[in-house]
Amino acid sequence: MTIGRRLRDRFTERLLPDAVFQIAPGYLSGVRVARADRSVKGGFVLPFRERPVVPSFDRPNIADPAALEEAIAQGMRNLRLASGTAGLLIPEPSVRVFVFNVDGFPRTGREREAFLRWRIAKQMPLIPEDARIDFAATPGRGPRRIIAAMARRVVVWEYEALFEKAGLRPVLVGVPSLALANLVRRDGRAADLLLNLEDETLTLLALSEAGWTLYRQKDVGPAAGTGAEERAENIVREAETTIRFLEDKERVRTERLWLRSAAEAETAGIASRLGERTGVPVRTVDYEAPKVWTEAHKAVLAPLIGQVL
Repeated sequence: MTIGRRLRDRFTERLLPDAVFQIAPGYLSGVRVARADRSVKGGFVLPFRERPVVPSFDRPNIADPAALEEAIAQGMRNLRLASGTAGLLIPEPSVRVFVFNVDGFPRTGREREAFLRWRIAKQMPLIPEDARIDFAATPGRGPRRIIAAMARRVVVWEYEALFEKAGLRPVLVGVPSLALANLVRRDGRAADLLLNLEDETLTLLALSEAGWTLYRQKDVGPAAGTGAEERAENIVREAETTIRFLEDKERVRTERLWLRSAAEAETAGIASRLGERTGVPVRTVDYEAPKVWTEAHKAVLAPLIGQVL
């Protein structure tokens, strides 16, 4: 199975592997679910002492393979998993995501590949030779909306190789924000803006009845320490800018904001500030979880639950 196929599966087929893992700069997390009813059978969060992962689209990501190997082995023990298939959510900055409208979309795979590269090149002229591009498109003929993900083969292979070494076979690769979209409780024609905070990265994903409307990724600074106030201000400012852009350029009014932060302690404060500044109702991304999970664990594991639901 090619890397391209793996990313396409993430968008469309919602494969259910034996376990799903998220590799973040500050932690490794994982969940295991039952195939029969998709009930959660286990989950873990393993913080790193030092960051073994430095997310990048075009540079090596794994700075300390031994530390990540050790965490993978411990995570597998926590899930009571000796072998099998795995889904991987890699850091958001390691992938480029694009959303665009098209008047028509080629029918064959080769023509679609060329078409997607042509459209992406308008926003990112220098596409690496080993880039793999995968997509999802709204159904029907004529005008359509497309979301496309692009990752470098060498970067994805870094992550896959470590899991294969541990005895797991990666069958899908994705990013946290696209998995989280499955947890956004949408209804009617309301337009939603999902804000996902992972380490220093804020991802904004706009969703509407027509499908995806916008994807943005911004560095907003660290979640803790003296920069917390500046980080909160950066987040609110990016949300305000995105809301205005959607209204002015896309003619889409944002009806709700959905917020998830891997650092659960900051969620309430940021949600309050967002509501006050934007005037848009704010909801936190939530889901049913095993009773033994704390709110902090639920926040970290949310993208994985979104992937397996």
